[in-house]
Amino acid sequence: MKQLTVSLVMNFLVTLTLLLFSFVSFSQNLLVNGGFEEENTCTEYRVNCAPEGWITNRDGFSNYFKSATRAHGGEHLLAIEAGFTGKNFNRTFVRSPLLCGLRKDHRYRVEFYIKSPHDILDSVGVLFTSFDFLYGQKRLQNITPSLFIRPAAGAFAKDSNWQKVSMVYVAKGDEAFIAVANFSRRDIRGETNIRMEKHFFVFLDDISLTPLDPHEHICPEWKINEQVIYEQNERHEFMRQKVRQNMSNPPVVVIPSTQFVVIDTLILPDVLFATAKSELRNDGYLMLDTICFKLRSKKIDSIVVEGHTDITGTVQINEKLAEERAWAVEAAIRERMVLQRSTIITRGWGGRIPVADNGTAAGRQLNRRVELYVYTRE
Repeated sequence: MKQLTVSLVMNFLVTLTLLLFSFVSFSQNLLVNGGFEEENTCTEYRVNCAPEGWITNRDGFSNYFKSATRAHGGEHLLAIEAGFTGKNFNRTFVRSPLLCGLRKDHRYRVEFYIKSPHDILDSVGVLFTSFDFLYGQKRLQNITPSLFIRPAAGAFAKDSNWQKVSMVYVAKGDEAFIAVANFSRRDIRGETNIRMEKHFFVFLDDISLTPLDPHEHICPEWKINEQVIYEQNERHEFMRQKVRQNMSNPPVVVIPSTQFVVIDTLILPDVLFATAKSELRNDGYLMLDTICFKLRSKKIDSIVVEGHTDITGTVQINEKLAEERAWAVEAAIRERMVLQRSTIITRGWGGRIPVADNGTAAGRQLNRRVELYVYTRE
């Protein structure tokens, strides 16, 4: 029985333990400055007239607003022009580079808040491109967006309050930029019914792009990519000059894709510990020798070590034994691998999470275990 148990648990099993994953990971927005709070100091005027990372095809002065009473969160919000009373198909868009490339056929959630005093929200769309949309030569009304926006729940209300939109996008694998605009083939003109206002504005705030797969993490280069994005400070005539100069030969942008995190699960059974104690036996150390040797060639994201017992004895004794066994395994791993202190998370559950019937001797033995969850990046 002992040999059979040890041989079975020597194999790594892939598991989708979402609760554990959320404990050691985070969902990173793949867009910079999604709340538009960080201000860009433009090269031309040396003033804050636009958000960092987001550029429009018009002057930043006309679509970047600072008003805590008007913003959804914070003090800043952006606007796109969906139409104009005096000019045909007069529209603006906002665009931003992605921090990491998207994985082909993977799904991503696009969310943001939107409002307009006009009933035009269903004309707004989101476009993903492999090239910088600033250099696009097609008119917006001749482009089919990647997604037309949809309300997170129900239908769009016909009022000027903030409304949440939420869409799922399936990636092609070549995305490098995102743009938001009115892509309707129908022009929006006429009176705005707002005194002294000729623009049909749509306001945006708190935009995010996150992977739906909890195993998908932001690329390691994201901080460098963010710095490069923030260093683009042209927002007015300098930006228009740059666009004119590169219109026929737009720069190619290649960014590393997100990383996929794999979870391997290993169970150290009770027989690898001294009876009712936290000390590992020799065969327990031999198992960890094998495991750590294999892990040295992997990119370790984090390791979770959890101790468990059966329900025999008091809760306090069981939790203490579970914790001490988990600590013993952590100490053995650190002796065999060079890891940062925060890489290993250790905790003891006592008898609170059984995997078998505590009413039988065999079940109780299965419940006495230490589980290792090893999160590795591709």
